[in-house]
Amino acid sequence: MLLQQATGSISKRKFEDALKRMCKEGVYWGTVTAVYVGVEHNMERISGTRNWKNAMLGGAITGLLISAASNNGKDKIIKDTITAGAVATAIELINHHLT
Repeated sequence: MLLQQATGSISKRKFEDALKRMCKEGVYWGTVTAVYVGVEHNMERISGTRNWKNAMLGGAITGLLISAASNNGKDKIIKDTITAGAVATAIELINHHLT
């Protein structure tokens, strides 16, 4: 069975492979989100405040856990930890200034 596109066709196998990759990515990012939300929520509960520091630490801890679980090297784990903390902090600060 072929699905028609404007530039050609896609075989059933290619379609199934693409769908499988999308589902795998969805599960991965869903897991990352669940870990982040759980970590940040518990930090807010323990500290009794909601601020950018919780987002930064939540992002960093999530980056650390996901990177370590992916069996990345030590340097990659450190980079992922810093990047995730920075991204979470930036998003929190942007959301704070937009509201």
